[in-house]
Amino acid sequence: MSQVQFHQELSGQSSKSPFNQQGQKSLNQFSIDFFIESRFITQEDLKSILEDVRCLYNVQSIKLNPQNQIPALDGSAFSIIDHDENKLNARSDAVNKILQLIEERSKQKLEVFMLIPEGTVSTVIGTQGKQIEYIKLQTKAHLVVNQPIYDFQLRTVRIIGESSCIFNAIKLIIKQLQERGISNEDYAKKAEPLDPRRVMTKAKFVFLNLIIEYILNNRELEKKYSVRLKGKGINEIKIKKNKLRKDEGILQIDGTLFNVQEAIQNIIKKVTQYFRKNEFDIRIVMPSNFASKLIGAKGCQIKELVNKARGAQIKVLSDKDDSDVNLDCLVQVSGSMENKQEATILILEQIECFKNGGPILESGKYVNENFAQQYKNSVQIQDMKQQKHKSSSSRSDRRQRSRSSNKRQKNLRRSRSSSSQKRKSKQQLLKTQIIVKQSLIPLIHKKLNRFSQDLNVKIKIQPSDIGYESIVKISGDVRGSISVIQFILSEQSKLSISKR
Repeated sequence: MSQVQFHQELSGQSSKSPFNQQGQKSLNQFSIDFFIESRFITQEDLKSILEDVRCLYNVQSIKLNPQNQIPALDGSAFSIIDHDENKLNARSDAVNKILQLIEERSKQKLEVFMLIPEGTVSTVIGTQGKQIEYIKLQTKAHLVVNQPIYDFQLRTVRIIGESSCIFNAIKLIIKQLQERGISNEDYAKKAEPLDPRRVMTKAKFVFLNLIIEYILNNRELEKKYSVRLKGKGINEIKIKKNKLRKDEGILQIDGTLFNVQEAIQNIIKKVTQYFRKNEFDIRIVMPSNFASKLIGAKGCQIKELVNKARGAQIKVLSDKDDSDVNLDCLVQVSGSMENKQEATILILEQIECFKNGGPILESGKYVNENFAQQYKNSVQIQDMKQQKHKSSSSRSDRRQRSRSSNKRQKNLRRSRSSSSQKRKSKQQLLKTQIIVKQSLIPLIHKKLNRFSQDLNVKIKIQPSDIGYESIVKISGDVRGSISVIQFILSEQSKLSISKR
């Protein structure tokens, strides 16, 4: 039974009713759904508590709901249901009693997941996060709206604190949802992976004014990457403690995330070559309330970015109390030109993920943990770049092995040109994969077969865990593999545009 059908039954609506034909109309009553991990209470103990509370408050149904089990997370989901509009207070009181009884048994600070429809997430978060900050301030509870999880239609809101604080936060969320209203479309809505080619962004960077002037004079960048470049004064951003000098300014790049990433990579290269300054830092302007997300628990997120960027130094220049959504902070990137390029495009992607609800997690196991490596990008270009780097970084090792191999094989009198050719072919091997929409496969299948024959590339297509996606595995000659990847990206882009 789908989540939509489940909640239609809860609301007492039949599939043939005028209500369902309208679609957008709000449900009179919606179930209040939760999940709690087994480290706080066992399923048997929870089941007993739910039954006792149901009888105490005369609510239609308070029971375990296996349908809302969060994937790969050890715990129990439960729902509080009553179609009577006058029973909302009784249901709220029942929530409070359940939390109190769980707290008494666990004897520790609670962590509860409230489960809300994907379509209502923006209501709970509010414009620029103002609503959720208000709830935190009013209730003294800690709230996090987690990233969406594959194959799980509800969004998890983690609430941490004393049972009374958690209950007050839940009451405010219920009030918001009641005032807004919830429709079947809110339950049917699914989070989608971030598509860098469709997401529009306005990325801001801090540079010396003379560097900004040089960049703005290179207007061919705008045409080449389909972006718009703007120079702005340092007063265009709001930093709590001014960390900018008078001879610095802001460069803003507008366009799709993909085009902005390509443009900034080229800009870093041009500035490095023109000014011959490998040591200059890249400073990215970011909303200050994203600082803790980018750093991650115990620095796990920023360490992951450093590893992916092959050792770039990344530092968030932010005060610890910079939670004001109206303030900005800086992310400083240092290292070689390649390090800075790689780290910058990764950080820009993370910022956009934070703006759009966060990257999609593969499993609930990674809720509130190091999610950077857990989501599947629609096109895994970074995977290709990492494989390419591994091939390049290990050339010296392979050369040494080749020399020793040549010595051992001297008696076989193998030609120098032959061994050199073999070393070259080994160095140019690439193995990667791309996740594409299933609907694209029939359109490109014949061309992929031809590529496989002509370019010395092996191409294998297999279904993904996600029903509407397929995995295209590519291995072989680097140039041939890149040609295949460029073809797939181009065709996927055309398909996306045609569906708009």
